[in-house]
Amino acid sequence: MNVTQARSVSSRVVDYLRDPLVPLWRKLTALAAAAYLVLPVDAVPDVLPVLGWLDDLGVLSAATWFMVREIRRHVPSQMRTMPPGRLPLAR
Repeated sequence: MNVTQARSVSSRVVDYLRDPLVPLWRKLTALAAAAYLVLPVDAVPDVLPVLGWLDDLGVLSAATWFMVREIRRHVPSQMRTMPPGRLPLAR
C-alpha cells in the first residue's frame, strides 16, 4: 500500500466515523472488539494458551471484516443529498 492509498483509506474511515446518519453502535464495533481483546473478561480465558488466543483472534477478525464491509458500502451523507447529475467522481 502506497501513501496515496493509505490516505484514501484513512479519509474514508474518517468520513464514515463523522457521518451523523451512521448509527453509533456501528461506529463503536471496532472499539468494542479492541476492548474485548484487552480486557481480562473473555468467553475463553487467555490462560488456556491456544484456545484463549483463538477466541480473541476470532472476535477481532469478525469486527475487522464488519468494519471493512461497512466502510466500503458507505455513501457519505453529502452525496446522498446531491442531485444525481451532480455526484463527484468516484475515489
